[in-house]
Amino acid sequence: MQCSKRTTVIGNQSAGKSSVVEAISGITVPRDAGTCTRCPMECRLAYTATEKWSCSIYIRREYDASGNVLDKVTETTFGAVITKKEDVELALRRAQVTVLNPHLDPLTILNASVEEFTQSPFVSKRTSPFSRDTICIELEGPELTDLSFVDLPVVRGLIQNAEPETIKLVEEMVVSHIRGNCLILVALPMTDDIENQKALRLARQEDPDGMRTIGVMTKPDMLTSGSTKAREIWLDVIEGRRHPLVHGYYCTRQPDDVERADNITPETARAAEAKFFSSTTPWSTSKHKNRFGTNHLISSLSKLLVGIINDTLPRIMAEAASKLEHCNQELAALPREIEGDPANYMLKLLTSFCDDIHRPVHNGLDVNQLVHLNTETFKELKIAIRKSAPLFIPEVFHNDTGTSSASSVKVDKLAEGPPFYLNDMLKHIQSSITRELPNNVPFSAKVDLITKFQASWESAVEICFAAVRKYVQDMLEHQIRHTFHRYEHLEGHVRIFVSEIVQRHFETCNTIIGPVLQAEATPLTQNTHYLADSTAKWSSTYKAKRSGTDEQNGLPPFKKQRTNGDISASAPKTAFPSTDTFIPPSNNSIPSTSGSATSFVNSVSGDPSGAFFFRVPPQQPSEVLNPFTATSNKTSADEQKRHINNALAALAALGYRGITEADFGKMIPPDEYETEIQVMAEIRGYFQITYRRVIDTIPSLIDLLFVRAIADDMQPSLITQFSLGTVDAKERCAMYLAENPMVVVKRKELTVRKERLEEVKHALHAFGLST
Repeated sequence: MQCSKRTTVIGNQSAGKSSVVEAISGITVPRDAGTCTRCPMECRLAYTATEKWSCSIYIRREYDASGNVLDKVTETTFGAVITKKEDVELALRRAQVTVLNPHLDPLTILNASVEEFTQSPFVSKRTSPFSRDTICIELEGPELTDLSFVDLPVVRGLIQNAEPETIKLVEEMVVSHIRGNCLILVALPMTDDIENQKALRLARQEDPDGMRTIGVMTKPDMLTSGSTKAREIWLDVIEGRRHPLVHGYYCTRQPDDVERADNITPETARAAEAKFFSSTTPWSTSKHKNRFGTNHLISSLSKLLVGIINDTLPRIMAEAASKLEHCNQELAALPREIEGDPANYMLKLLTSFCDDIHRPVHNGLDVNQLVHLNTETFKELKIAIRKSAPLFIPEVFHNDTGTSSASSVKVDKLAEGPPFYLNDMLKHIQSSITRELPNNVPFSAKVDLITKFQASWESAVEICFAAVRKYVQDMLEHQIRHTFHRYEHLEGHVRIFVSEIVQRHFETCNTIIGPVLQAEATPLTQNTHYLADSTAKWSSTYKAKRSGTDEQNGLPPFKKQRTNGDISASAPKTAFPSTDTFIPPSNNSIPSTSGSATSFVNSVSGDPSGAFFFRVPPQQPSEVLNPFTATSNKTSADEQKRHINNALAALAALGYRGITEADFGKMIPPDEYETEIQVMAEIRGYFQITYRRVIDTIPSLIDLLFVRAIADDMQPSLITQFSLGTVDAKERCAMYLAENPMVVVKRKELTVRKERLEEVKHALHAFGLST
């Protein structure tokens, strides 16, 4: 982004480019083989009112040895101020050798003798063929015009036999200098066909509209009088009939080798040039007199540059401001550099990390909603445990026919184990009998049944714990990346230490969960009231299922399951009278009755234990009749309900308070499988006890000894692991906090770019005020 009156001079080999540079600047540049332009040469001309002429040379380093842009551009003085024009050429030779040999001491080159540069230039294997660094020449004098131009290496010719990388370097260098807002001065030797001028093609590539390009035709004196056709073609070019440019072409004639050897002065050279064009056809007959001569070229360059700058300055300033804003945004997106003591900074990082872990663990309102995820996992454990309930079916399974004695409808629709029939229970009890008294069921038979329905619990708990561990690890990994992503070394160590903490608490929690599950294999409960209640409920359920009364009466011995998938709602409320609610009547509390109530009561006998049953002789299960449904095929549902209500009213009148419809299952007469049904009820009742313990205890232990323990232990463990309180903590923390090299490089590049853009912004502002 150029902001000064600058012209870039480009051209092919032997295009007379150096002659044009000499004509504009008034100095002599190196010309002989081996010393042609091998790096950019920037000439800054300034008019001064004094008679004193001076020249200062600087070397601007913008690139390192690998061609990468340096963080900071430097422009150092090379030698003393020159006051004689004849001393400039040797000084430029020395400067170019210095640029091409950055490994050499500039003072060594400055102090070298003239012979070392004229006879044996400083050339070695380490000498670069070309360089992007620039030789800057500041010229001040009364005969100069305020102008700045850059002389670039030739586009082709000198580098025809060079390596492809060198050719690419030079072309990229030329393109980078002519891109932007500078005026492009293309030297075109008239000894060559204009279609062969690659420099002109590059100019058109970067300035397709031709608003910044001026063609300068050189060496017109090399066209002999016999080159009539060539002269006519070039005249058409000058007068705009061939290859037109917006700003047209200029033609100059510079001193030849003989004239330069005679040390021709600029004034004499300009006079000779004017005489040539006025006396040589077809130039002398052209109507475009202002297109011939160096003076016309210099005058036009100054005017064109001012016009270009006035047209482009507002856009350039807006572009610079936009790029500076974008640079600031990129810098803001990068993490700030570490300031202060590394140990304190690292402690803040670890504290922030641990705080971010506490929030999802204790509140569940942040990262991944950990608490909510774990709650869903515990619900899945609850379902898995509930599905392991023993699937007892109070029917007889006939192996010969493969059918049961009645319609096999599952009593527990949530249980997923293999069905266990009454005859299966009978065989199980008989095979377990050792030395028991008659009609006693061995305790080992019950323990074996309990152990079987608990067989899947360990696997279910492992699945649950593994899921919770994954959620915790995912949350921790997210926080590790979020907090430590810019410190690759530290991030790796934190990940290792956190993994060790997780594993430690996982093992600790497992050592507690294991014995808890083992304890459940041994039947034990202090909650005898609930066990009796649950056993009674299941006894009534199985008896009702066996007699079919639950299907006939629609009397649910169990609370219906909720349909929203919440297993917790499946646990029945007390459906049978307990010792707190069932009050048997005393001898003097039975009121007198009559009618239907009396006939119903006469069929019932009180039992000292509080149970009741019908006085009917034992029958086979298929012959059992329900007194409330004996005429069920002849009565409507409303009549059946009325009979039930009458029965309940009669019992209440007798003082049997607390009886419900569900209690009618107890009135079913004794069954030949009474013992087996009772064992089923006891085992199923105990399942409710142990099931409730496990679905509460296991999640509580996992949450307390694993999830919360990790969050509470994280900060002290990490501080200990990183030894933040030791003497060498500062040095080690500085090592841990070493940033990703890519981030460091990016920040450095953006910082340098910001500084340059700010300089450009200030320069543009100052330049706008001066124009």
